[in-house]
Parts: sequence; C-alpha cells; structure tokens
Amino acid sequence: MFLATLLVAAEEEAPPPLIDIDGTLLLQFGLFLIMLFVLSKFLFGPYLKLRQLRHDSIEGAREKAQAMDVRAQGIVANYEVQLTSAKQKAAEGRQRLRQEAVERERQIIGAARDEAGKATTAARTTLAKKAEETRTQLEAQSGELAKQMASKILGRKVA
Repeated sequence: MFLATLLVAAEEEAPPPLIDIDGTLLLQFGLFLIMLFVLSKFLFGPYLKLRQLRHDSIEGAREKAQAMDVRAQGIVANYEVQLTSAKQKAAEGRQRLRQEAVERERQIIGAARDEAGKATTAARTTLAKKAEETRTQLEAQSGELAKQMASKILGRKVA
C-alpha cells in the first residue's frame, strides 16, 4: 500500500516547467534594459573612455620615444662624423707640422754644412797660406842653416 501511495503521489507531482512565461519575464527584461542603460552610461562608458585615453597616451609616449630615439641616433651619427673629421684634420695638421719640421731640419743642416764647408775651406786656405809662408821662411833660412850645420860638422867656416 505504501508503494501504491508513492506511485499516486509521484503521478500528481509533475516537474515544474523550466521557464515560466508570465508577467515576471517582462519585468525581468525591463529591469535588464534599465540596468544595461544605467551601467553603460555610468560604468562601462567612462571605463572604456579611460582605457582609450590610456591607450592613446601610451601610444603617444611610444611614438615620442621612437622619435627621440631616431633623433638621438641622428645626433650620435653627426657627432661621430664630426669626431672623424676632427681626427682627420688633426692628423693632417700633425703631418703638415712634421713635414715643416723635416724641411726646417734640412734647411738648418744644409746651412750648418755650408757654414762648416766655408769654415773648413777658410781654415784650409789659412793653413795653406801659413804653410807657404813657413816654407818661404824656411827656404830663406835653409841656406843659412845649411852653412851653420856644415860649419859645425866641418869645424870651419863655409862660405
């Protein structure tokens, strides 16, 4: 009997429908639309605007950073060109100074050689003159010396 009672009770209780279509459905749909409007106006709209502003500012900062990077690379390249040019000018200046120093050295050495040659020539000329004077004096005295030596050797006067 108990079983029969359960079967009768089971037949009387049918499962409720999954969706009740009545006035509450329209009320829920109306509340949904009101919440959609309110949230989109006061929450989603400002949030999306804020995100867009943030995105725009980040992109602007990136573009500005890239522009600054390009400008910095240009400045560095210009600096390197100027540095290379300055080094080249300095090397040319050093080379020019070396050439001038070598030329000046040649001039000084040439002048010293000429002066030394003149001094040597003058000394040789003076020496030759003195040698000639001495030779002339000795030749003049040689006869007299020869007579004196012959007199001493022979022990008598030689004419």
